[in-house]
Amino acid sequence: MGKVAVLGLGDSLKEFINEGYDNVIGVNDIWQYVKTNVIVCVDYPKAFTPERLNVINNSKPDAFYSCMVIWDSRLDFKKIDLLPGYPDQICRLDMPGLNKSYCSPFVAVQVAYRYYDAKEIHLFGVDLVNHPHLDKTLCDKIKNHFRNLRTMLESKGCQLIVHGTGILSIQL
Repeated sequence: MGKVAVLGLGDSLKEFINEGYDNVIGVNDIWQYVKTNVIVCVDYPKAFTPERLNVINNSKPDAFYSCMVIWDSRLDFKKIDLLPGYPDQICRLDMPGLNKSYCSPFVAVQVAYRYYDAKEIHLFGVDLVNHPHLDKTLCDKIKNHFRNLRTMLESKGCQLIVHGTGILSIQL
């Protein structure tokens, strides 16, 4: 119980095999690759190309988590709140809101822990190489945020396992 896969859209998504997970959580337009039972989207619709937005709008997960109330017309919408600031020193898992970073999978990992009782979270597709919107400075910040999140998750008895060979798999 409590084995959850969190899927980003990077290259290591190709390593994901949908077997043995209690829940599969994806971000944004993940449904063009994998039909997850949960989607996390922390961007406004206008952030997506028409093609990507069409995939999001036509997805039918059990739950669609977002901090953006513009998505609240979805029947599967679940409102989440994000904490102010970034977890540069420590991630707080005991606060009413979720920590934020510069990528949706970071929030999705916390959704897995908080709402799906994850004890083991497998992260695929979060390589942070060749990302169209993230430079090295932001990728380094994201890596630090994930490092802090992993430390806090481990202190709560939850393991974060990163798949792939991208930046997050190196000394996370």
